[in-house]
Amino acid sequence: MSTFNYIKVSGESSGDASIADPDSHREPSRPTTYSRICKILRFSRWLFTLVLLVAILLCQLLILNRQPDQLQLGGELNSLITNFSKQQKMFREDRRFTSDHKTPASVNATKQNWLNLFPRGNGFLNIPNYADYNLPPPMHFHATPGQQIYAIALFHELHCLMSISGFMDKLVLQMRRKDFTLFDEEIEHNDHCFNYLRNAIMCFGDTTLEGQSQDPLFQDVAGTDGTGALHICRNYDEIFAWAGKHKLHYEDDEQGLGDHHH
Repeated sequence: MSTFNYIKVSGESSGDASIADPDSHREPSRPTTYSRICKILRFSRWLFTLVLLVAILLCQLLILNRQPDQLQLGGELNSLITNFSKQQKMFREDRRFTSDHKTPASVNATKQNWLNLFPRGNGFLNIPNYADYNLPPPMHFHATPGQQIYAIALFHELHCLMSISGFMDKLVLQMRRKDFTLFDEEIEHNDHCFNYLRNAIMCFGDTTLEGQSQDPLFQDVAGTDGTGALHICRNYDEIFAWAGKHKLHYEDDEQGLGDHHH
């Protein structure tokens, strides 16, 4: 006798399940007010972050664009003095700035050559609103009442070199006359100048590469006297002209501060 096996029909089973689960055809729930507010806040947060980053980037670009003028090597920190052009310059021996160390005539002519390097006014300027800038206290002279006086460093440095040169000439001429008199004030001034020029040289840090000297004295000796190499220099003629144009005004136009660098 054959045996009959009964199997449930899948269609009937799924149909029964659908009827049994009344939530199976329920529509998706609509977003609540709270969820919409959260979405808006999340979007606003990213938008605010983006705007903040753009603002920071713009500030950085403005700072970078202003730095070259403010930080020009050898320039004035407050941009009170214009920026000058640069040029290539070869150092050469120049006998005009050394005397024969024997005769007063040669010493005096050498001193005049040094003085010719100074513009009208000797590099002194009046900065009336000095308190608005990053500057040390001004100098005050009887010859320029009411003016706030500052000196351009370049001409102070030249003054120091001229002073050392003149001091050496004076000592040599004295020694030739067997006069060994010394003045402590002059020695102290030279000490100041050596320290001041040391600072100036180390500040600029000229990294020009110098080679073998072509002077006959070095013909059989390896060494350099600093001549023959090209240096990158600021245009001295431009600085000279600018300083003369912006010189101090005196009650007497023929009057000047003269030797007031120290």
